[in-house]
Amino acid sequence: MPLSITEIKVSSWVQLLSELHSRQLVHLNPEEGDHIRSPYVFRGMDVANWELSTSLQRLPKKQNTNTGLIERSLIRSFRKYANAGAFDEKSEWYVLAVAQHNGLPTRVLDWSASPLVAAHFACGDESHKKADGIIWCLHAGILRNINKQNNDQSAGNLQSAGSLHGIAWVYDTRLLEKSFVDLAALDSSYPNGPLMLLWEPPSLDSRIANQSGLLSIMNHSEESQNKFLLTQSAINPGLVTKIVIEASAKSEVRDMLDQNGISERTIYPGLPGLCSWLKRYYGKAW
Repeated sequence: MPLSITEIKVSSWVQLLSELHSRQLVHLNPEEGDHIRSPYVFRGMDVANWELSTSLQRLPKKQNTNTGLIERSLIRSFRKYANAGAFDEKSEWYVLAVAQHNGLPTRVLDWSASPLVAAHFACGDESHKKADGIIWCLHAGILRNINKQNNDQSAGNLQSAGSLHGIAWVYDTRLLEKSFVDLAALDSSYPNGPLMLLWEPPSLDSRIANQSGLLSIMNHSEESQNKFLLTQSAINPGLVTKIVIEASAKSEVRDMLDQNGISERTIYPGLPGLCSWLKRYYGKAW
């Protein structure tokens, strides 16, 4: 692991809260009305040594399979078999967000603007209670600067490098579509170097809103977000911080998240989320 990635181990809820709200991750912003806000986005995973891999990359397939072809077939079929009119006049980015939201294999990864939502996903599965969990903390501003620096020579393909500069660190669907009309347009920028873009999907339902959901995407279906971040971290200190939650702390963290209103009931609004929460809440603590 590159030395410029900071990895912090915590063994209690108090330690976790302290690290997630440290001045390393949460900054005073004089240019934004002196608010104390974090430039980081967060992704929690139940097992600390898991890599950042997309559901498309994890999809079982034969060696030398054309992942891009599979991706195009998945999206085309998703449009075709969805309810009539579901995606009429909708951009491919909208369709991709809906697909990811509903479990279709995509090249997209989920992140959150909330560190406590990420903590939920780091301590969310009892089957992994004996494994350390992890929260990846990704600095959106440094990532934007990396993309801008790496692609200044191809400004025609990366119109967003100018439009995002000093305005926003994360795309919305409208801005993403303006810069790259579809996945093919995004992929056309790959010969100039890899891009990893952060993108805020529309609030399709209360689940995305409650999770403060964000998405990340590469400009090639087979490009690894894990490899990109590890490579860039070696030359861009502060890009990534990893917070490892020791397995012995998971039960406490899980209960304290419940105490603070972060549970399946709020993360997954609706009856399935409610039932998952009640099953765990009235069962034996981990």
